[in-house]
Amino acid sequence: MATAREKPVTTERYRAAVERIIAALRKAHGLSDRQLAARLDCSPGTIRNARTGATSLDPAVLMRIEQAFGPGAIDPLLAMAQVRCLPVHRPKAGSGENPTLAIVEALHGIVEMQSARSEGGRRITDHELRHILPELRAGRAALDVLIARAGQEAGAGGGSGET
Repeated sequence: MATAREKPVTTERYRAAVERIIAALRKAHGLSDRQLAARLDCSPGTIRNARTGATSLDPAVLMRIEQAFGPGAIDPLLAMAQVRCLPVHRPKAGSGENPTLAIVEALHGIVEMQSARSEGGRRITDHELRHILPELRAGRAALDVLIARAGQEAGAGGGSGET
């Protein structure tokens, strides 16, 4: 049951979240309905109907969105349940992936936005956030991988994996 702070999940709210997801993907990647449908292995009509809120989007297509566009792609939908997906990706030792670097790059962008000389001065603007969104998502994904790894190791009695 939803608390006073939470709104219940309804078909209308679900469809509105899917509309936001489709619009954001099309805008961020410069895709038409047809191009997005090709990436998601569905029909352009499916994308058009979801984009306009005419129908609900099949959960399999939602999963393909997350797979194709990465962690955070379906966050507007998951936000209704106040959750988000965690990647299960675990970089292989020696792969060159450095979670610390991704986290530091995101933090650096945030610190720059709070500079007195930045667009919003010490206040972070939505425009500034949109500008560093890729770094924020990469930093979040890096943290999520580390958190998932720590949870797996804690459940398995520890471990000595590399970072």
